[in-house]
Amino acid sequence: MSRNYNESTQSVIGDLKNGMRAETSVLANATYLLTGGTQTEVFTVKGRIAVHQLFLEVITDCSADATQLLFNCTFTTPVIAVNSMCAKCAAITSLGQGGRVVWVGGAVATNAVITDSAGLTDVTATAIHIVGGKDFVGSIGILTSDASQASGTFQVVLLYSPLSDGAYVEAKL
Repeated sequence: MSRNYNESTQSVIGDLKNGMRAETSVLANATYLLTGGTQTEVFTVKGRIAVHQLFLEVITDCSADATQLLFNCTFTTPVIAVNSMCAKCAAITSLGQGGRVVWVGGAVATNAVITDSAGLTDVTATAIHIVGGKDFVGSIGILTSDASQASGTFQVVLLYSPLSDGAYVEAKL
């Protein structure tokens, strides 16, 4: 028997199975993936959430520069300085379209991982992170180091579940 669910039903099933999705627009590497400890806030976080998956996906090829990056969270209410969610990945030098830098969860000292082939993520999060708290306001961002990207574009995707009343995530960019 064939089943054809309407689009809204498919969306709800996806939210229940994988978490709700927030994603940035397509962003220019040469604007956001710069060195000197460049911090780019990509998502606003309100309340307490469980992060299921978080990754940066290359939309058009990266330049041949050895940029490294990590994901972190920061809060303005209450004031909490930058907290790394992982350690930085290997260099994304010439990472091609469909390549991904994946946050893998678990211990915060674990490096973000670059997928081994375009269009296939062979590494997923091993454990969720609980980010924020009741009535918290903050963000999830990217910190870059080592070299600036001269070209290419990317998009950041977050799958999450709200863990406090009214909690949500929205893209800042």
